[in-house]
Amino acid sequence: MTEPLEVYALVQREGRWWLPYGPEADAEALARVFNSDCSVVFLGPDGGSLAYDVTDEGEEVVRLDGGAWLPLTSTVLAPWQQQAIELVMDAIDCM
Repeated sequence: MTEPLEVYALVQREGRWWLPYGPEADAEALARVFNSDCSVVFLGPDGGSLAYDVTDEGEEVVRLDGGAWLPLTSTVLAPWQQQAIELVMDAIDCM
């Protein structure tokens, strides 16, 4: 995993994700953030957080509430975290 130049904290309001500078975080906007070597942390409605990354070996990992990186495939996600991962996957498809 590489160290990001900047971290964007996305917040959830009214069931949608918003970038820190105002616009809604759709897949294309999030793809632009990823392409600029930035990292994203999703801040959930209950105060929790979720980060996504890919290891040097190609494994998808998530970090919940600032904890350790865990394999995405074996991590149980809350509904808002699953929604965030779906947005990440859509953004990756746009890249």
